[in-house]
Amino acid sequence: MDYLDPKKRASRNLMLFTGYILIAVAITFTAVLLLYQTIGYGIGKNGAIIQNGIMFFSSHPGSAQIRLNGSLFPSTTNTRISVPEGIYNVQLSRAGYLDWQRNIELDGGRVEHFDYPFLIPTKLDTSHIGQPYSAAPTITTQSPDRRWLLVGQPGSMSTFDVYDLKNPTKAPVPITLPDTILSKATSSESWQLPQWADDNQHVLLRHDFDGKSEFILVDRTAPEQSINLNTDLAVSPSKLTLRNLKFDQYYLYDASSGNLQTASLKSPDKTTVLQHVLTYQSYGNDTLLYVTDSGAPAGKVLLKMLVGDKATTLRNFPASSSYVVDLTTYSGTMYVAAGASGTGKVYIYKDPLGQLASQPGQAIVPAQVLRVNQPNYLSFSDSAQFIVAESGSSFGVYDIENDQGYSYDTPAAPDAPMLHAEWMDGDRLFYVTNGKLELFDYDYRNQHILVPANSHYTPIFAPDYKYVYTMVQNASGQYGLQQTWLLAPADR
Repeated sequence: MDYLDPKKRASRNLMLFTGYILIAVAITFTAVLLLYQTIGYGIGKNGAIIQNGIMFFSSHPGSAQIRLNGSLFPSTTNTRISVPEGIYNVQLSRAGYLDWQRNIELDGGRVEHFDYPFLIPTKLDTSHIGQPYSAAPTITTQSPDRRWLLVGQPGSMSTFDVYDLKNPTKAPVPITLPDTILSKATSSESWQLPQWADDNQHVLLRHDFDGKSEFILVDRTAPEQSINLNTDLAVSPSKLTLRNLKFDQYYLYDASSGNLQTASLKSPDKTTVLQHVLTYQSYGNDTLLYVTDSGAPAGKVLLKMLVGDKATTLRNFPASSSYVVDLTTYSGTMYVAAGASGTGKVYIYKDPLGQLASQPGQAIVPAQVLRVNQPNYLSFSDSAQFIVAESGSSFGVYDIENDQGYSYDTPAAPDAPMLHAEWMDGDRLFYVTNGKLELFDYDYRNQHILVPANSHYTPIFAPDYKYVYTMVQNASGQYGLQQTWLLAPADR
């Protein structure tokens, strides 16, 4: 018997041992091969190992076909694609929708995420919600969570309709402010400057009347508790904004003196925070970015940042007629943007206070400079990944995530009185031009003219982006909310 023969038993054990080693080597090789494929390595045409680039694609709606340089990719969105570095024309297609496309330059070893493509239906179906208005509404404004839409009823400054955009078939709920809350106008009056609190319940409005202004805090769920802040706080500021987006905390700004104060409903006593302020933007509870002429060299102004009670000078600008400033955090890092109308430049800084702390006495270095002549608008997108600087039809955009800047001019500026574009979401901008709603990606790719819109009323997008709402006037002169589907029939 072979198994009793020591030589044959040893030979068999050696063969088994060798087999186990070969299997282990094969498994290890396969694992390493899969790992390298996962991080983008592949075999080139000449047999050499190359590192591919990786692209991730998602879309709204999903399951869109992907074509790279005209060739159909086997998987649909949401998917990962590993390809050699190069320039690719990417096209996303889905039945019932217009194609989304752009050219992408991919470097070897680079991972690019394209999670934002938004497909527009080839046919836009519209209907109307609510009852028509006999004349132009006094205002429309949407809450931060996009659920609530406040429409001022024509003929009355104190009456509004509240629409629930999560349930658009429900009739709007009318609310009426107390009779004593508004000062009586003898000639003209209007609503301006809506700013919502982060509770999505309170909205701050400025009531302009007879050449004067007052600030009204409207409570959409308990309108009887709405208040006149000028009366309750005993103030008459040029500008009043929410502090940390809380409905009961405020910054009070007097443009003639440049004084900036704080007050709250719990403590109406005013506290002076800054003086000689030319413009400001707040962030969180205790951070302010502002421009001042106090202590500045002749012909200059200072861009400063106040955190708590410590003010730090970031840089100086040539004195101009106006300034734009904004700030936010992205991935835990503070970003600051500022520009002067006379310079034609908007400077964007990454962690400016950290830069100054690590290199005392050194000038902070901008992450990007956007060149926009006479910028009049500056705003971060909903996701804070992008910041746009605008002047009419001229745009500059900075992509923080990919450290990439874009500059472009659109064919036409926004219709008056709309002064600038707005962010639809984290990746797209829109405005009303030539009486139509225009929508485009942050870099002005995938531009679409959608539906008629009135530039006096900012178009409204539903919380789930299934619809867009525009205020339109019909042939008989009535105004109404037009609801437009942003999904093809098969996806509704």
